[in-house]
Amino acid sequence: MAAYTRLTLKHVVGLAAPHTWPASVFPVLLAAVLAVAFKGAFSPLVFVPVLLAAVLLQASVNTINDYYDFVKGNDLVENSNDPNDAILVYNNVNPKHVRLLGFGFMAAALMLGIYPVYSGGIVTLICGMLGCLVIVVYSTGKTPISYLPLGEIVSGTVMGGLITAAVFSALAGYVAVKIFFFSIPLVFGIGLIMMTNNICDIERDIKTGRRTFPVILGRERARVFYLMCTGIWLVMEIVCVTAGFRNGLVLVLILLLAAFPVWRKLVRLPYTPDQRESCMGTIVAANLCANTAYVAAILLHTLRG
Repeated sequence: MAAYTRLTLKHVVGLAAPHTWPASVFPVLLAAVLAVAFKGAFSPLVFVPVLLAAVLLQASVNTINDYYDFVKGNDLVENSNDPNDAILVYNNVNPKHVRLLGFGFMAAALMLGIYPVYSGGIVTLICGMLGCLVIVVYSTGKTPISYLPLGEIVSGTVMGGLITAAVFSALAGYVAVKIFFFSIPLVFGIGLIMMTNNICDIERDIKTGRRTFPVILGRERARVFYLMCTGIWLVMEIVCVTAGFRNGLVLVLILLLAAFPVWRKLVRLPYTPDQRESCMGTIVAANLCANTAYVAAILLHTLRG
């Protein structure tokens, strides 16, 4: 085998997958506007580190997942048609260096979390540790979470709910059940990012022995379930705004309607392997639209008092 090539900055960025970062950024933004709305609390000294830490944890899970998929032989040239999304497949980089990079991202996130944990206390610490534990068991071990029909639930709940609760507790000093209620739209949106990926990868996952939720359902039934969840996601966003932030209701409706082309494309896509890039781009765009509308509605309500 030829000598490994050096792990470059381009490789690092590709492994960190910035296009997935909205899934970690919006829970932090949501927690911040909820802290202002319910407690009048906002600290840049807490907000900035937790925002960076959330992005680094997202980069960590992306990198570690790519590493284990590669070393287990799940990612091959035959089933990875995007060189920018398969760094280990198309570049002869040392897998050990990639693994070190993944856990390095996690270590940096933990360092950034020291002051927010000090500020938020035991709840913030527990949420942060649970998040790191999920990152590890998602891809590692004899039967990783990514091989089970749990990926959508785990990713949505941890990123949409747990991160939101952790950041809120760091900013406000406490966490309440209502925070989990108001995080439901993000749980659905982020879970659907994972489901988009898994529907497109059904054939590959069957060959590698993965029993994801879409594999169990099959493409057609998975697609129907996916569209049902998309509808529930948008309805829950309106319900949450109506329940706690009525002054922002008109804004969220206007912004969601303005994003109609995105929702139409989301409904029409076939979710087949050859359309994977378009499908992933569309669900990320849908999260950007829906989450921006949600956060903006809460912020407008808060500003209007």
